[in-house]
Amino acid sequence: MYQFYSLFFIIYLFFLIKIFFSLYDVNPSNCQTVYLKGNSVILKMIKFIWKKVVNINSSAPIDETIKQLENFVSIGIALSAEKDSNKLLEMIMLEARRITNADAGTLYLVEGEQLKMKILHNKTMNTFLGGKGEEITLPPVPIAREYVSGYVAATAEAINISDVYEAEGFDFSGPREYDSITGYRTCSMLVIPLKNHLEEVIGVLQLLNAQDEKTGEVIPFDPGYQAIIQSLSSLAAIALSNMQLIREIENLFESFVQVMVTAIDAQTPYNATHTQKVSRLSHLIALEINRTGSGPLASEYFDDDRLKVLVMAGWLHDIGKVATPLKVMNKATRLDDQLPLVVGRIEYALQKEKNALLWRDLQKYTGKSRQEINNKRNTSITQEDNNTDRIKNTKNVNRAFGEKEPHGEKKIKILQSARELIIRADNPATFIDNGLKEKLEALGNLTFTGEDGHIYPLLTSKELASLTVAKGTLTEEERKIMEDHVVITGKMLAKMPFTKKLARAPELACMHHEHLDGKGYPLGLKGEQIPIEARILAIADIYDALTASDRPYKKGMPVENALKIMGFMVKEGKIDKNIMDLFIRQKIWEKL
Repeated sequence: MYQFYSLFFIIYLFFLIKIFFSLYDVNPSNCQTVYLKGNSVILKMIKFIWKKVVNINSSAPIDETIKQLENFVSIGIALSAEKDSNKLLEMIMLEARRITNADAGTLYLVEGEQLKMKILHNKTMNTFLGGKGEEITLPPVPIAREYVSGYVAATAEAINISDVYEAEGFDFSGPREYDSITGYRTCSMLVIPLKNHLEEVIGVLQLLNAQDEKTGEVIPFDPGYQAIIQSLSSLAAIALSNMQLIREIENLFESFVQVMVTAIDAQTPYNATHTQKVSRLSHLIALEINRTGSGPLASEYFDDDRLKVLVMAGWLHDIGKVATPLKVMNKATRLDDQLPLVVGRIEYALQKEKNALLWRDLQKYTGKSRQEINNKRNTSITQEDNNTDRIKNTKNVNRAFGEKEPHGEKKIKILQSARELIIRADNPATFIDNGLKEKLEALGNLTFTGEDGHIYPLLTSKELASLTVAKGTLTEEERKIMEDHVVITGKMLAKMPFTKKLARAPELACMHHEHLDGKGYPLGLKGEQIPIEARILAIADIYDALTASDRPYKKGMPVENALKIMGFMVKEGKIDKNIMDLFIRQKIWEKL
């Protein structure tokens, strides 16, 4: 009857873990392999357990057997549920030591051509390292046949040694040196390979000094335990391998995003490091929020997953600029490449006025060959008449420049003043106030006559619109094009299959221009509608935009000036006061 119940529990265990393996694998291309491997491991475990069950003395309490079976189920579930690789490795070590009653052990992972120690346990020496991710400073072991762990990694064969001081064929200088330094005595050793679903060795589990449960005496490892530890190692290796596969997929996606964004930023020399800095600043702000023990930000905490979402949103926030015309992104001055054309136009009109003045002087002071002079300057006279006809159009210009009517030298001075004014207004460092704007708008009424006899404006309406931009270099039309990068970002990211962990990143990336007063874009979100991640991104983005030294339209602003401007934005209700206070108090920009 006892064996019947035991068999029942074994079958229950088989199907439970079988379901786990059929659902667990995240890589569809490897699903069948992992499933079959899982079945093989389970069968080994069941065979071993059943062997133990039928040989157990009938007086042995059934509760102990049930507990043993339940432990195996718990191990499988725990290994599949653990997402922290360090904790997973320590869990493997703890379970292996518990099953074999081993006093000590080390767990290595394959890194290139060597084994890197990740977990170190020694109960006698009260040493437990690696479970929290701390670095173990012991040297790595080469994957070579002269070292027992290297041999196991190279051959995928398990090694069971009764006493390392009597064993031959391996170099045990490492354990012996450890013993001489610490006073420990290494005796029995069981070394098991950790193989993934592709039968590749990804690590080595080394257990030391099995102990008799009753006396505590060091004994050789039971060969029966070797089989179960191999099965446990196989389960652990699959769980670890899947964790590594997930991490590799995440790293691949993150690398792809970073490469893509770097390529977009490289389109313009004025934006090369902006995205990286915004992402880094956002990360630093979040870390400082985590350290806040009191105040309005104390309730916020960014765990690893939340930090990854924030950093990813930082990398993605300007991805829509791939569709922004470079002519708009690289516009260094108000007229940009149109300035030489406008200046040339003024120079042409100015020279024509000077020529007309000379002809008038010749006509005034030369009494002879007047007809000849008239013949030579026939075209100029016609043009001068045209100029006279348009004097009415220049009255606004005269008022703007403090002149009366353009005539002779006065008219030349008007054009000279216009040239100087346009050059000054083209510089984005010049603020276009109402007085300057009035003079520029007056120039819009000034015309000149071309060689073809047609009359042309000194400034086109588009040029005038560019010159009268109060701050910066972009007209309203160009600014709208630039702002559309957020909308394009949203459309692009909507096409990308983000994992569940990063699902919020696209939404946050599109919010970095939203303001708390509801006057931001593209959605005009207000107050609590804007999550803290977007508020962090906004502050990081604004700070870098103000202090960047590689922008085409301005020099890099000193930090104190940038903070002053951002302080005004806080008072205007545009950016978060609490985050800004933290940013200033901790001088986060200095940690970049």
